Amino acid sequence: MLQKIFPNKRTLALFISGLLVLLLVPALLIVHPGASAKASGGGGCFIGQSPSVNIFPTTSSPGTTISVSGNCFATNATVKIFFQTPSNGVVTVVTDPLFGSFFAQLTIPSTYVKGTRYFVHVNSNTFSVKVLFTFTKPSLSVFGQYGGTPTFGSQASVNGSGFAANETVDLVWNDSVSGTMKTMKAGIAGADNNGNVFTTLNMPSFPFGSSLQLVATGRISLVTASALVHETPAVIASPTSGVVGTTVTLNGGGFGSNEGVKIVFQNTLVAKTFTKANGAFTTSFIVPSTAKIGFGFNDIVASGKTSGVAATTNFMVNPNLSISPNSGPSFTLITVRGSHFTPSGFVAILWIFPGTGGSGGSGGGQLFLTSLQASASGTFKVTVTAPGGLVSGQTSFVQAIDEQTGASNQVKFHAQ
Repeated sequence: MLQKIFPNKRTLALFISGLLVLLLVPALLIVHPGASAKASGGGGCFIGQSPSVNIFPTTSSPGTTISVSGNCFATNATVKIFFQTPSNGVVTVVTDPLFGSFFAQLTIPSTYVKGTRYFVHVNSNTFSVKVLFTFTKPSLSVFGQYGGTPTFGSQASVNGSGFAANETVDLVWNDSVSGTMKTMKAGIAGADNNGNVFTTLNMPSFPFGSSLQLVATGRISLVTASALVHETPAVIASPTSGVVGTTVTLNGGGFGSNEGVKIVFQNTLVAKTFTKANGAFTTSFIVPSTAKIGFGFNDIVASGKTSGVAATTNFMVNPNLSISPNSGPSFTLITVRGSHFTPSGFVAILWIFPGTGGSGGSGGGQLFLTSLQASASGTFKVTVTAPGGLVSGQTSFVQAIDEQTGASNQVKFHAQ
C-alpha cells in the first residue's frame, strides 16, 4: 500500500521516520501570550491537549494563601506565578518531569482597590494564562443570645469576613440614623488567618426605636463593613438578692431619650428617674419591709412614660438571720434568730461545713440541726449546738431555709 503511495524509496523512508518522531517524542507546546494551546507538553496528556491551570479558592480574603496547580505543561519547564503584577512577588516552580504538572501556593496582597478586576498570572516559555480572582465581599453581622436581637447590657456576638488575614479590626458605633448619639468606640478584634472576625461586645444603650451602625475597619487592608443593629431594652439589678433594707442599684438602657421612668418592685412604686439622650438611666431603691421573701420572677419593672417601653428583671428577697456567738470551738451553744420568714411557716436549720461550693464559700457538706415553726409575724429564736470535729481557723455556716418559699440565708461561724 505504502509503496503505491510512495513509489520512491527515499520518500517512503522520510515518511516512516517522521511518523516515529510523532509517536515517540512528546510534542513541544508553543503558545504565545493570548493564543490557544495547540498540543500537550508532557507524558500522560493527550496529543493536542492544552495546558490547564486551576486556583483554589477563586474567592478569598486579602492576605490569605491560595493554591495554584497546572497540568500538561512542557516537562521540566520553569513556571512563574504572580498576582496581578510581578511587583506583588513572583513564585517560581518547575514542572514535573513525567506529566508536566506543578503545584504552588500564592499569598494574596493584603490590600486591594475595590472595583478592580484581579488575575493570577501563570507564565512559562511556551504558555501564558491568567485566571480571574475575586476578593471576599466584606460583611458584618451582630446578634444576641440564640441569634436574636441584642439586649442592652448583654454580650452581643459579632461575625465578620473579608478582612486581611490576621489583621487588627477596629469596631465603632456610628449613629447615622437618629443622629442623637456621637460616634463611639466599640472595641477591637483580630481577624483569623482566613480574614474572618469572631468576637463579642457589650451592648451600649441607644434610644428606643432607633438603631446604630456597627462599623468594622481593618487597619492594614482598610476594608470596611457595617451592620445596622437594633436593641431590646433591659434593666439590670445589682445585687440580685438581699434582705429587707438592701439598696439595689438599677442600670437601664434602650428606653426613650430624656423620658421619665418609674420603677415598680412587687407592685409597689419605689423610684422615679429620667433617661439620658441615649435612653439610659441609673437609679436605686431600698427593698421595703413589705417585700415578700423568695425568688420573684420579674419582680422589678421599669416603664418609660413617653415610649411606653417596659423592661423587667428578677430579685430574690432573703429572710433575715443572725447568730450569737459567731465563733467558738466544737459543741458551742449558738442562738439563732430569724425574721421575715413565712408567718407560721416551717424553717429548717442546717450546719454547712467548709468547702469550695455554695454561697459565700459553703458547700463542703451539711448537717441537719433542727426544724421549727416561725411565729405569726415570721420570726423565731432557737438554740443549736455546733458539731464536733471543727478545725480551728476554718469557717462554717449556719443556714435557715424557709420551707414554703425556698428562700434562705446563712451566717458565718468561725471555728476556734
